[in-house]
Amino acid sequence: MGKIEVKNLVPKFLSFYEEAKSSDADERWALWEEHYNFAAVPPGDEGRKMARALVEGAWDQYGEAIPALQSWKPDEQRIEEVLQKVKANLGYEDAVSISVVYFVGAFDENPFVAPIGDSRLALCIPVETGASDIVLAHELTHIIHAKTADLSVAWERSIASTILQEGLAMRVSQAIVPGHADEDYTEHKKGWLKEAKEKEIKILQGILPHVNDSSSEVVMKYTFGLGEAGLEREVYYAGWVLVDSLMKKGVSFKEIASVPEEDMPEFVRGKIEHLLVTN
Repeated sequence: MGKIEVKNLVPKFLSFYEEAKSSDADERWALWEEHYNFAAVPPGDEGRKMARALVEGAWDQYGEAIPALQSWKPDEQRIEEVLQKVKANLGYEDAVSISVVYFVGAFDENPFVAPIGDSRLALCIPVETGASDIVLAHELTHIIHAKTADLSVAWERSIASTILQEGLAMRVSQAIVPGHADEDYTEHKKGWLKEAKEKEIKILQGILPHVNDSSSEVVMKYTFGLGEAGLEREVYYAGWVLVDSLMKKGVSFKEIASVPEEDMPEFVRGKIEHLLVTN
């Protein structure tokens, strides 16, 4: 039997907010680093700059969220229920011990999975807009997929790996928590999916030459930055359509989740080339 370890960072955020609510921007940032220092950003200096921009961009919204945050509590039983559904969809039967970190983000709908310790992964979920079952299913899929495909836990991984990971997570969450609009499984901001559909060919053409690339710059470009089609998170859209095309051919989630990481670049390249020919 696996173990679910829950870490709740909401009280730390509330302490920071109480200290910082009358401060100017510089004081606020110093207090954030001292008392909280947790954000959905990549490691390094670039991530630190992003974290400060996120804090400032979200600051005026925090006041209204404070009452809900003060009464918020994690639901460990629900985590276990969704985890079992994810395991069933991916055909994984071994016991799983996971860490779930609940934190206050920047109203940007950006949960993530991060490495902790030796080869372990932590599921990090923002709660300032509510922690939905869709988000929980998506991120737990990453945890189990890391085991089924022996995935690296490093930030720098191939674009192909990211495409397959995110595509699988979005489609599994759709299967586990059905009945919502496609936007609820894909969007970090309103209107993104519609724009991505309109730019589908350009997105796929632009990302194809980079499927084997794992440099920090390229990973950043296709996740947080603007890709060749001028849209944020183009890697997510590529994954959304690629996994959908596999499902329509009868490929199971278990089969997709079993593709070894070293095989992902050629696997994804072939699927994108096919999508471009058939579109």
